Amino acid sequence: MKCEEFMNVDLQWVPGTSSVVDASRLMRDRSLGMLLVSDPVPGRAVGVVTDRDLAIRVCAEGLDPQQVRVGDVATLELVTCADRDDVKVAETIMSEMQKSRLIVVDDTHQIVGLIALVDILRSDHGRGARQAATAVLSRDAEGHHPPLESIHLTPSTPTDEEEATSHGTVMVGGDHRGSTREFP
Repeated sequence: MKCEEFMNVDLQWVPGTSSVVDASRLMRDRSLGMLLVSDPVPGRAVGVVTDRDLAIRVCAEGLDPQQVRVGDVATLELVTCADRDDVKVAETIMSEMQKSRLIVVDDTHQIVGLIALVDILRSDHGRGARQAATAVLSRDAEGHHPPLESIHLTPSTPTDEEEATSHGTVMVGGDHRGSTREFP
């Protein structure tokens, strides 16, 4: 089976010039753990920003999320696989790099999708998927984790969504052929 059969093509983008708070709200409102970070040319990624990046590079450092730009805390190294790669190749990359998500590119190196470990696991692909999950999640399993009942999430509202998109700094959506929707 090929990566293109598992990948998500509804890509979510945010410009590197957006504030971290705008990106965080977008991630919260759309239940995302990662956004592609674009340069001034929409559809061209310069990195990714994850919820982990925001926690470690902004919150843990005591930085003001209103002042910090996404491009300043994004992970610039894109970990990719090809759309025509066998899914076992993606599993190997995830295991070796300890990444739960890979950017999928086509023959011209254009981003065409995103494949997540959970996509592979849902397919009941077999032992390779379980091994990849174990390798990726081993980092998380080593530390202390608070009980789930002690974690409180702030519910999003239409006002939050409007505020995040009204500044003209948040761009979302797009399909695997490069078209994007921009809000507002």
